[in-house]
Amino acid sequence: MPSHSLRAQPFPSKSTGAPARPPLGRGRPLMDWPTRVKIAAGSARGLAYLREDCHPRIIHGDIKSSNILLNDNLEAQVADFGLARLTENEVTHVSMRVMGTFGYLASEYASTGKVTDKSFRVVLLELITSRKPVDTSRPLGDESLVEWSRPLLNRVIDEQEFEELVDPRLIGDYDDVEMFRMIEAAVACIRHSAAGRPKMGQVVRILDSLTLNDVDLSNSGRRDL
Repeated sequence: MPSHSLRAQPFPSKSTGAPARPPLGRGRPLMDWPTRVKIAAGSARGLAYLREDCHPRIIHGDIKSSNILLNDNLEAQVADFGLARLTENEVTHVSMRVMGTFGYLASEYASTGKVTDKSFRVVLLELITSRKPVDTSRPLGDESLVEWSRPLLNRVIDEQEFEELVDPRLIGDYDDVEMFRMIEAAVACIRHSAAGRPKMGQVVRILDSLTLNDVDLSNSGRRDL
């Protein structure tokens, strides 16, 4: 059955009625680590609801940091449904013209035309590194955040040394266990094989349980990066 367009209007902050703010971008102050964790978990919950709990399900189509807004309580809200599509409950992707934002699209999109919300992986990497998805001021070969991070992620998972990857402005002011698990969530989401990536609900469970020792991360790690 064909998918349908979904339109939504911008929404105000719950606390003041002022427009919500994107979490990353020029002119934004440095975010501490607990705030980044809160944004990651909150936005993942919103996407999981759209993809797995809504009836019909909703494929957002343009997940990026500027479409994740914060109210005055720093609660993450998914915004801009201009490219979203409604799907039947068993549909996990829709095929359509090129859509989304360069730097966020899943790698298989160019060859299959299948739209997914796996661009959330880039949002996680932005929160970890504070780098842009594509930064042409970087050295040749390092412009893409995803491609630049792949070899670093392997080393981080193996050695549990974060300095090369993490935003240096944090100056080590983060919980090592939380950082490791956030990185593992990002690793799982950037696998080359779409079939090997977790569902958003699984990502939510990882991010909501960052400080617990019993989170099942057996399918994450460096495989198939």
